[in-house]
This record gives sequence, structure tokens and C-alpha cells, in this order.
Amino acid sequence: MKAKKLGIKNAAKLKKAQLINEIDDKVLKFVEEKQSSFRGFTNQFTFEPSGNVTYDPESTLTAVKRKVLEKIQTQTKVNIILRAKMEKTDLQSGQSLVEEHRFQSKNEIIPESTNKNELWILLTEQVLENLTTFQMNGSGWSFHSIVALDIHTDGYEPLNGSSYIPLPKFLASKKAVINMKNTDNQCFKWCVARGLNMVEQNPERITKILRKQAESLNFKGFEFPMGLQDIDKFERLNPEIAENVFGYENSIYPLRISKFKRKNNVILLEGKHYCLLKNMSKICSSQSSKDTRKKEYCLRCLNHFPSKEGLAKHEEYCKNHEAVKIVLTKKGTILVFKNDKHSMRVPIVVYADFESFTRPIDTCQPDPDNSFTKKYQKHEPSGLFFFYIVCDGKR
Repeated sequence: MKAKKLGIKNAAKLKKAQLINEIDDKVLKFVEEKQSSFRGFTNQFTFEPSGNVTYDPESTLTAVKRKVLEKIQTQTKVNIILRAKMEKTDLQSGQSLVEEHRFQSKNEIIPESTNKNELWILLTEQVLENLTTFQMNGSGWSFHSIVALDIHTDGYEPLNGSSYIPLPKFLASKKAVINMKNTDNQCFKWCVARGLNMVEQNPERITKILRKQAESLNFKGFEFPMGLQDIDKFERLNPEIAENVFGYENSIYPLRISKFKRKNNVILLEGKHYCLLKNMSKICSSQSSKDTRKKEYCLRCLNHFPSKEGLAKHEEYCKNHEAVKIVLTKKGTILVFKNDKHSMRVPIVVYADFESFTRPIDTCQPDPDNSFTKKYQKHEPSGLFFFYIVCDGKR
């Protein structure tokens, strides 16, 4: 009956809601600190639990959600850092060690259209995954208690398109870029339309035919100038199109690479004007090598290959990584390797493996006022296997 009055469908969800409210009352009495840089461009909000009451990381992150999202504004970049005490037992002395460790999310951009609930799920999943990975890598650490939660926000000025600006001298000399001569702020639209409808003469002109061709594109709900963060939505509304965006500052580098194979490459000049990039090899060849022959380029890392087959093999690995601009060290730079011991062979290598039965165990109800781990199985060894190798190859 109580669950029905609260609009909660079942008792399990009611219990979780009551637990969150309990955490809200006992733990969310945070000491809040705000640090702002010049003109408030960067903010840090630190939430520290009051008293000695603490909960597990997942429950705490769920409970702080409402208060944290109140602090996060759109048109910013945000990441969260969970500071937690981790505990393990020293195998030699038998003493318990407690140290503070940090588990953080990636920086996420928050445009106006962001669903904050989905954003919070993404941030917390990254933090909890880092915590789980830390515990499972064989270090012996286990969670002890929460120290604080830091929320870092930075002002974000999105890159948008605008009206015509002249090409830099280098790009103009390559004759590999079509610079649309628009007087409005819809350069992105004209680049996409021209990329789908190439002409030999005066491709940079915004003609009546091009305007008619652009009507077939779905720009419903968009505002110009077009921001980088809007291109994901544009691709969803126009499934036959994919846009890769590159920047240029003395050399070309990737800003946004589409996850789809279909492609239409554009270049964003000075962070405000889109141009159509029609020949990647011409643009990149001079900044990658002195060989003037045509090459195939990976759009994510701008590495070049002599054939499409070589590029295809490379993309199988590179497609799983973020787009990057590779910067090589200066001529004469020396790389020093210090850990020589890591390159030496150890005297003996042992590979060991336990096999065990998992038997259910009875346990008492955990105390919600304290951090707890629910134990429901016991591993009973049933076998042991080990294999050792001596450094000379004999066993």
C-alpha cells in the first residue's frame, strides 16, 4: 500500500527509494567547496560526507545525483572524480593498509540538447568501471570508505560554422579544398550539398541548383551556424550521409570522425567556417613525407599507406580508438629507457591455477548504516595445477 501511494510499482523499488532517502538524510550533509578560475571559466565542486557514516560507491553516486546535476550547466565540459579509501592486507607483516585512490570519468561535453540523466549514467559507469578494474587487477585492494566526490566543469565554446573567409595560403595552393562563397552562416549545409552534387566549374558558388539540391537534406530542428556537437543528430536524420571534420593550424588534424563508413570530408577553418575537403592525399602528403605519390590515409590518426588493402588492415585496429593528431618528437630528441630490470628474464616462471566448488552460504542481513559486502558463496578448492619454466628452457 505504501509503495502504491508513492507511485512505486513494487516493494524492492520502494526499499531502494527508502535507502536513497536515508542516504540523502545522513550522508548528503556535504561540505561544499567552489573554486573558480579567471572569470569563472573553471569550477570545482567538492562534496564530502559528514561524520563517519558511509555507503558503497554505487549507492553514494545514486544518492548525490540530484545535487550534482543541479551544479552542472550546459555548454560546459564535465568530469567527476571519486576519491575513496582502499584497504588491503600486507602479506609480509599482516597489517592492514589503507590508502586514498582516485577514480575518474572522461571529460564529457554538455551541449544544450543533453539529457542530464543519461549523462550521469555515463559518468558514473566510467567511475565504477575504473574502480572495479582496480580491484580485479590482482592488487588485493578492496573498498573501505568514501573520501569525497569532485565535480570539475570547464566552460565550453563550441566550434560553429559561419560565412565565407579566405583559405590559408597552403590550403589554397593544394587546390584540394572547395571554399563555399556563402554570405549566410549555413556553410555546413552548402558543403554537404556540394559534396553530394559535385560540378566541374565554379563548385564554390551557391547556385539556384545547389539550393534546390540542399532541400533534400533534413535540417529540421537545427539552428545555424552548425556546431560540431550537432553533427551526430544530423547523421541520424540523414542516414545516407556521414561527416568527418578536420581542423587546420599549420597542419591538418581530426576534430570529429564519423563511426559510419560512408563519408563526406569537411574542414573547419579558424573554428568558424566549413569548407569541403575533396582530396585528402594532396593536403596530407607534404606533412607526412616527401614522397609525392598518392597515398591512402587513415582519417583517425592520419597515418598513410601505399594501398587500400594496407589501410583496411590498419583500420581494423584504429577504429576502436579516438581520433588523434600525432605529433612526432623534434629531431635530435633522445628517448631513455630506465627500467632495465623489466627487460631481463626472470630465473623461474610459474603458472598456477586453482579449481574449486562454489557452495551457497547463509549470511545475516547487512547493516545499512555501514559499508558492506554481500557474501553468498564460498569457494572450496578441489584441485591445483601449476607449471614452471626455468630460464634456460628446461622444466
